Amino acid sequence: MTTWILLYAACSGTVTCPDGSTSADAYCPDTTTTPTITDSATDTGTSPTRDPALPAVAPEPDPVTFPDTIGTLSIAVRTADTTYAGTDDNSLSVCLNDTACWKLDADDVDDFRVGELDIHHFEGLALARSAVDRVEIRSESGDDQWRPECLALQFDGEPVHCADGLSELKFGVEDDELQTWTDPDGLHLACGSCDPTGLTHGPMLGALEPDRARVWIRTDATRRVGLRLSLTADLHNADVVAWGDPSPLDDYTHTFDVAGLTPGVAYTAGVQVEGALEAGTTLSFTTPPAIGTPGDATFSFGSCSKYDDQPIFTPIAADDPDLFLFVGDNHYANSDHLDSLRWHYRWALDVPARATLARQAVTLATWDDHDYVGNNTDGSEPGRDIAVRAFDEYWAHRSTGTDELAGVFHTYEWQDLAFFFVDDRYHRGDDDSLLGQAQTDWLIDAVTASDATFKFLVCGSQWTLNGSDDSWASYPEARDALFQALFDQGVEGLVLLSGDIHRSEFLWLETTGGYDLLELTSSPLANSNAGCSDRDGQLFCHDDDRFYVRVDVSTDTDDPWFVATLVNEAGDDLESVVVKHSELTLPGAVQ
Repeated sequence: MTTWILLYAACSGTVTCPDGSTSADAYCPDTTTTPTITDSATDTGTSPTRDPALPAVAPEPDPVTFPDTIGTLSIAVRTADTTYAGTDDNSLSVCLNDTACWKLDADDVDDFRVGELDIHHFEGLALARSAVDRVEIRSESGDDQWRPECLALQFDGEPVHCADGLSELKFGVEDDELQTWTDPDGLHLACGSCDPTGLTHGPMLGALEPDRARVWIRTDATRRVGLRLSLTADLHNADVVAWGDPSPLDDYTHTFDVAGLTPGVAYTAGVQVEGALEAGTTLSFTTPPAIGTPGDATFSFGSCSKYDDQPIFTPIAADDPDLFLFVGDNHYANSDHLDSLRWHYRWALDVPARATLARQAVTLATWDDHDYVGNNTDGSEPGRDIAVRAFDEYWAHRSTGTDELAGVFHTYEWQDLAFFFVDDRYHRGDDDSLLGQAQTDWLIDAVTASDATFKFLVCGSQWTLNGSDDSWASYPEARDALFQALFDQGVEGLVLLSGDIHRSEFLWLETTGGYDLLELTSSPLANSNAGCSDRDGQLFCHDDDRFYVRVDVSTDTDDPWFVATLVNEAGDDLESVVVKHSELTLPGAVQ
C-alpha cells in the first residue's frame, strides 16, 4: 500500500501531490489514496486573540513508553482480495518463537473473508521482547486454501511488524501449499498498517452537553491522537484541545472529552494522528443551551441492525436529528468472546451511512439480547462483564452503570428533555425483575430528580405486558410497581421507548394510580419482519418494511407537545401521533 504524505505550505492551505501539482482541497487527482495532511498547527501557547468560546489549549503529554516485556499482543491480518483467497476452515496461528504461538480465531465470526481484516488481541502474556526470534504463520489443518495480503503486529500497542503484498503465499494441505511460512526479514515495518489509514473508525459524536463534548475514535495501533477545535471550518491551524494514546486494552478506541465549551456555539472538530490532520475526519456540532431550557428538538431511534446493507440510515441522516438513539440489537454478535463483540462493533461503524449519522448527530445507546451475549439471555450469563467492556469501548456516554452497580444504564439531558437508558439484560431475573432492585431504585431516583418536561424511559425490550415473554411481560408485578413508584413521586411527562420485536407499533398502556403511558416501539432498522397482532391500546402496527421513529418536540409553549412519526426505509412518513404534556399528568394536577 502506498501512502502519500502531503505537506501544507504555511498558511497556504495547499498540498503538493505526487505528480507535482498542487491542490487546495486535500485531494490529488488520479489517485485512489486519500492524502494525509500535515500543517503548521501547534499545541503550545495561546493566541492573544483566542476566542473565549474556545477551551484551553491542551499541553501535549509525554510520549508513550513501551515495556520490554510484552503484556498484550495485537495481530491484524488482511486476507487477499482474490478468488478463493478466504477461508473459515483452516486453523491459522502466528508464532514469535518455536513455542509462543497464538491461534487466529474469533468465536462467532466468519474469519478470513476475502479482502477483509481480522484483528486479535492477546492479553496477560509476560513475554520478553528478547524472546521473539521470528514472525511465522502456521496453517495446522484444513483443506481450504487461504491467502494473506497483510500481516501487522503490535506489542502493547507499538507497531513492530507490518508486511504487505503477501498474496502469493498460499496456505493449505496440498503439495503446492504452505503449512508454515517465516518472514525472512523478521520484525520489520514494510508498511504503516494493514488498515488504509491510522484512523480506522470515527469520529463519532457522543454525549454532548452545553459546556462539554465527547468525540469517539478508533486507531489501528497506539498512536498519538489529538482533537483540534475551531469556530470556523478551517482546522489547519486550530489548536489541539485534547490528546489520547489509544490502547490495545480498549481495542484502540478512545473518547476525547473536552470541557470548557460555551452553550449555543457552533464548533468544528477534526482528528490528527501523529501530528497530521486526517482527511475526512471533520465533524461539526452546536452545543445545546443550558439544561432545562425550553425549545424545539428532534431525535430519532431504532433497533435491530443485522443486515450488511443498512440504507435506512440515509433518510435518518437526512432528517438531521439532534440525537439518535440505538435501542438494542445494535449488532448481532450473540457472543461472549471479546474480539467477536469488537468485530461486530467495528462492522457496524463500517456501514457508511451509519458512520455518517454517528458523526452528524449525538449518538447514544443501550443494548438488548443480541448485542449483549445472545438470544434471550439474562443476568445469569457468565460473559456479561465482557459484554459491558466491549459496550463501554464503543460508545461515548458520560458514564455507564455506577461505581457500586455494573451495567450499561445511564442518563442524558438535552434542553428540557431527559432520557433514561435502562439495562434490560445484565440484571434480568434478579429480584424477580427485569432490571433488578438496585437498578430500579437508581431509575426511580434519577427520574424523580429530573425537572425535564418530557422524560423518556429507553429499554431494548417492550414495556407492554401483551406480547413476547422476552420483555416486561415476564415481570408484570415489577413493571407495575416501577410505574406506581414514579406516580407516587409525582412524576409527569413519562414516555416509553423500546425495540426488539421486528415490527413497529405505537400503544397506549393502561395503568392504575396515574395516567396512561405511550409506548413507541421502533424495529427493525435492518432485519427481517415479524407479524403484527392486535393489542389493547394499539394505535397502529407496521410489519412489512424497515423503520425508525422520529420524535419532534416543542416545549416552549403553554402545553408542551411532541409528534412521534413512524418512517420507513424510503424515508416516507407512515403514521404519526401527537401527544400533549397535559395528557401525561397525574389526576388532579394543576396545569
